[in-house]
Amino acid sequence: MVKGYPALFGGLVALCTYQSFYPICLIVPGILHFTKGNNPAIFVTKLLMSFTVSLGLLMVMSAEIAGGWDFLEATYGFILAAPDLTPNIGLFWYFFTEMFEHFRLFFLATFQINAFVYVLPLSIRLRNDPVLLAAALLAFTAVFRSYPSLGDVGLYMALLPMWKHLYPFMRQTFIVGCMFVATSVLGPIMYNLWIFNGSANANFYFAVTLAFNTAQIFLVTDLLFAHVKREYHLFHGSKMEVNGIPARLTLQ
Repeated sequence: MVKGYPALFGGLVALCTYQSFYPICLIVPGILHFTKGNNPAIFVTKLLMSFTVSLGLLMVMSAEIAGGWDFLEATYGFILAAPDLTPNIGLFWYFFTEMFEHFRLFFLATFQINAFVYVLPLSIRLRNDPVLLAAALLAFTAVFRSYPSLGDVGLYMALLPMWKHLYPFMRQTFIVGCMFVATSVLGPIMYNLWIFNGSANANFYFAVTLAFNTAQIFLVTDLLFAHVKREYHLFHGSKMEVNGIPARLTLQ
């Protein structure tokens, strides 16, 4: 996307979507990026055609190998319905273990919508920074997908140094860092005590995973607020005030 190859970007997003469905939301940052250059209609058309054709070919190849289209229920159906409630670092398994069955469909739709509901508002606000938008969407899908992994978390965290100019505007780095350290230590301990030793229960492990996902939300929102603060300072200037009165720095 950054290098300006819409066909390649569309093909790679199609491959990621084919593997885990949720990356389909990355099409939106790609469209926003390619609409800023020359001939936006041509670039967006190439992107959408590349995505559609690539995903279609992958689906047809899978159907040929599997001998039919039943694989869709076993792959995307499995991701969306979340029938396996094996404990992981996500939020689905605990809620649907404790929930009454007749509420399952409603909350399943609610949880799945969370992975995509932020696409529109973030796209409106970050339309001039589609790369940051893509990273934010990766972070939200890492939190709200049905079967997340540490690889999903590491993917968007590896991109954070691209916005090191926002670090001075971030205000929750210490809290978020402490939460990540604490949950990284307590997570394996609580899992071992519950699953292998039987001396704890699901509530202890879920409390750790809930804190871990909360730390991720704090991290992403802090980064986005830092982006907004930086834009404000660039537009209005950085004003120093002491007790509400304009101040001036003097060197001695």
